[in-house]
Amino acid sequence: MRAAATIPAIGLLAGSATGLLLPDLPLGIGGALLIACGGAALWAWRTTRWRVLASVAALAFFSGGMMLAARAWHDAWRPSLRLVFEALARTQRAQAAVEHRTLPEDDEAFAIVEGVLRTDAAPGTSGVSLSIDADRINDVRARGGILVTAVGTLAADRVDEWRAGRRVRLPVQLRRPSRYLDPGVPDHERALARRGTTLVGAVKSGALVEVIARGSALDEAFASVRAFARRSISAAVGRWSPRSAAIVAAIVIGDRVGLDDDVQRALQEAGTYHVIAISGGNIAILTGLMLGVFRLAGLLGRTAMCSAIAVLVAYGYLVGGGASVDRATLMAVVYFAGRAIDQRSPPLNTLAVVAACLVAAEPLSMADPAFVLTFGATLAILLVIPAAIAAIDADRVRRPVRPLIAMFAASLAAEAMLFPVGALVFSRVTCAGLLLNFLAIPLMAVAQLAGMAVVPMAAVSTRVAAAAGLVAHAGAAGLVRSAELVRLAPIVTTRVAPPQWASVVVYYAAFATAWALWRRRRAVGSGETRNALIVRRSAAAVAGAAALWIVAEPWTLVAARGDGRLHATFIDVGQGDSIFVRFPSGSTLLVDAGGLSVSSTFDIGDRVVAAVLRDAGVRRLDVVALTHGDPDHIGGAASVLREFRPREVWEGIPVPRFEPLRALRDEAQQLGLRWANVATNDRVFIDEVEVVARRPPAADWERQKVRNDDSIVLELRWRDVSVLLTGDIGRAVEQTLAAAIPPSPLRVVKVPHHGSLTSSTPDFVRAIAPRVAVVSAGRGNHYGHPAPEVLERYRQAGVEMFRTDRDGAVTVDTNGYAIDVHTFTGRALSIR
Repeated sequence: MRAAATIPAIGLLAGSATGLLLPDLPLGIGGALLIACGGAALWAWRTTRWRVLASVAALAFFSGGMMLAARAWHDAWRPSLRLVFEALARTQRAQAAVEHRTLPEDDEAFAIVEGVLRTDAAPGTSGVSLSIDADRINDVRARGGILVTAVGTLAADRVDEWRAGRRVRLPVQLRRPSRYLDPGVPDHERALARRGTTLVGAVKSGALVEVIARGSALDEAFASVRAFARRSISAAVGRWSPRSAAIVAAIVIGDRVGLDDDVQRALQEAGTYHVIAISGGNIAILTGLMLGVFRLAGLLGRTAMCSAIAVLVAYGYLVGGGASVDRATLMAVVYFAGRAIDQRSPPLNTLAVVAACLVAAEPLSMADPAFVLTFGATLAILLVIPAAIAAIDADRVRRPVRPLIAMFAASLAAEAMLFPVGALVFSRVTCAGLLLNFLAIPLMAVAQLAGMAVVPMAAVSTRVAAAAGLVAHAGAAGLVRSAELVRLAPIVTTRVAPPQWASVVVYYAAFATAWALWRRRRAVGSGETRNALIVRRSAAAVAGAAALWIVAEPWTLVAARGDGRLHATFIDVGQGDSIFVRFPSGSTLLVDAGGLSVSSTFDIGDRVVAAVLRDAGVRRLDVVALTHGDPDHIGGAASVLREFRPREVWEGIPVPRFEPLRALRDEAQQLGLRWANVATNDRVFIDEVEVVARRPPAADWERQKVRNDDSIVLELRWRDVSVLLTGDIGRAVEQTLAAAIPPSPLRVVKVPHHGSLTSSTPDFVRAIAPRVAVVSAGRGNHYGHPAPEVLERYRQAGVEMFRTDRDGAVTVDTNGYAIDVHTFTGRALSIR
């Protein structure tokens, strides 16, 4: 068996995946399996039962991988740093209680942290990001990863001082990473833990970050080269286009800090985002360049291969490492090492060895989507390219066309292999890459090679560097232009809800069966039996049906018809508001879309709200209501408008000078959406449910800024049930509403202004007489929301309280005569 390395590799990979899925399995099970496998292997070897020996070896590696992954996860989730932090948080919470101070729901603690910078500092919109491998917290030894944001104007001036390898000390307000407890939303905290970051924090000023030791000579040398490369690319390419300079910096040295959101979104939708990340493509181009140079020089011996290995390792170290870089570099190093010792191993063996080495060194990499994408695409290409070349009729296909056919076959194979992974991880299915890769990969090569040439040229001549920068700019600009195909033909990409595992398993099983039988028929060359033909065609049909199920999501057609009940889900968007309503016959309404009150690259609309809507089977919204313009209510609206294209967008009192609302209105107009203003007593019936605007009154003067009291207040009335959505109104508005809202036997209220003391007056609570109240607040908010006094008012009125910061998403279901409430965390209530 030429690809013998695949046997232990498959066992190790499968075991690691199992260990991550079931991390609480007793380690004794894995140990017992290893012992049993040892005995079975000895017996199989002595009796020359080689197939049994291979199976036992795979099982042994499976057991080892399972134990490695389970242990690695426990170490990542509960490192010593996390334990020390929790002890500090308990102490500081107890002190706050003594002083009658209210702390956020989530643990946080102030501490002096020491550690080593894992990467160069990364400037961003909200500050400068520092990734630190911490080893001391308040002079207590504790290890773990921390992601710190240094804010203030001084931070940007000190970016060049904060280089990978340097030791820093800084006072940090530490906290757990943000997480959103909603259906369909991945656990962001666990994802960070798998990448080695267990806590996040902020430091008030860059002046407080003290560099107490420089890195090693090697670290400092490479950091200087990276800094010079950034400056060179910025000067030589940036003179033609700052956007192109950011793209070239991303391609050449993996620095994606300067990329704007529009570029990243366009490339993601086009399926060509991989070209701006240092990964297999970049290493492959560099490898091909070196092989070409060596071949021209007539140097393809051992010295040349060892030199290539040194260059690749140095380049990987230069760009700052990272999982994708390590994978691609290791593949190339194994290939060159094999050539150096004249070892002609099949490519599948090389792939298996690299995968096994990476998983053995870092078992959590199995949970890294990039790991799966890299090896899945490589596996598909290695399997398909030889078959495609063999299938090409040399007499009918001209020589220049053959590489294009092979490239298209490779692209098609990678898409077929990976589209379920893309649907699972990114909620996106795209086929644009089939065509765009023909443009994107050559353009990336141009941008990379010209960008790499810019760096040494800048040390010699700025004019020559500028000429190379122009070439790099052409490649980068071409990349962005190629992604515009998606705008011209949006059907080539679509967002989907993460598919059920059953459909993914059926797809891969059927796909593998059909492929194996086809390869067998090609290898035998003498036709196939009728039964084999039936099985192969049936497997292909099943794979096609599973693929169609993943893409078309036929279950959404059922969801779109409704189930005869009214559903209102109060989405956990942190410190903000977003309520998704599905009416009895399937019509939909979204009230607000959450958002972050500070500048951030995290898009609540796409990452949280849209994920909940996809999980609910929503393809298009009927109405989006924006209660008012505060960022924690409209910050995620742009992504929602683009993806779900609501038929109407409701706004209350317009604020013409407020840029975020004006930008949303422009976006709606470009998308062809109807924008309408609502006022008091406007009403509409949706699936027999009356939707009444209780506020705001028509404007009598032009608003210069957004006001909480101008919030749209909507009431949904159906039979005996009323759902009152109050936005951020305060006491003054509550006084007018108390007499205007008619009574209802069963009322659910969204507590105004996140439970602030400025709202929920005793008179208002008594007047509306709710049975259920929902507070939408963030676990880490420092506003004191919800205020204890407010919670007590509702409790004294006999109201059942639910909170998104504790309960996660809160869903209210009703048939108009009874209310059922259930939460993401499992809490439930029924009122008849």
